[in-house]
Amino acid sequence: MKLPLVLKKLLKEKDITISQLSRGTDVPVQTLSNWLSGQSPRNISQLKAVADFLGVDLNYLCFAESIQAKAPSITEFEDEINCGVFEVVLRKVKKKQK
Repeated sequence: MKLPLVLKKLLKEKDITISQLSRGTDVPVQTLSNWLSGQSPRNISQLKAVADFLGVDLNYLCFAESIQAKAPSITEFEDEINCGVFEVVLRKVKKKQK
């Protein structure tokens, strides 16, 4: 788990202290300090609150992996998207009278 490294980096980049992060997320300062010293988190909702506050996803916060990096690009689906050429013909039809 790369949580300590990523958390330190994000705090430095965003110029946020542990106490500011604690106030913004309701995660105790001691818990954040434990995470920074390498202790594994026990509460996923606290991790989620920290990730949301810092504007990152949980994968990035915990493992330094972005979901965006794993998402396939649209070019990988070109064959499926361009599988055929179709002609659309529009014509006016009379309304049925009741």
